[in-house]
Amino acid sequence: MLLVLGVSGRAVMGIMGWSNSAMAVRYQHMTDQVRRDIAQQFGGLLWGDSPRRPGEPGDGQPDGPEQGK
Repeated sequence: MLLVLGVSGRAVMGIMGWSNSAMAVRYQHMTDQVRRDIAQQFGGLLWGDSPRRPGEPGDGQPDGPEQGK
């Protein structure tokens, strides 16, 4: 879950109390969502299409209640 939240490997090790990276390799599992996010970010770097996260301006989702209506 920490990977899905985008927490760095070093921070995960500290939170989980792991003293070496072998513990992270053993207990952290790559999820399909993490793979997709990485691929999207990498594609953005290659082709200049910056990835949008839900809630960010330009993500295609409404920003909230319309003002003045």
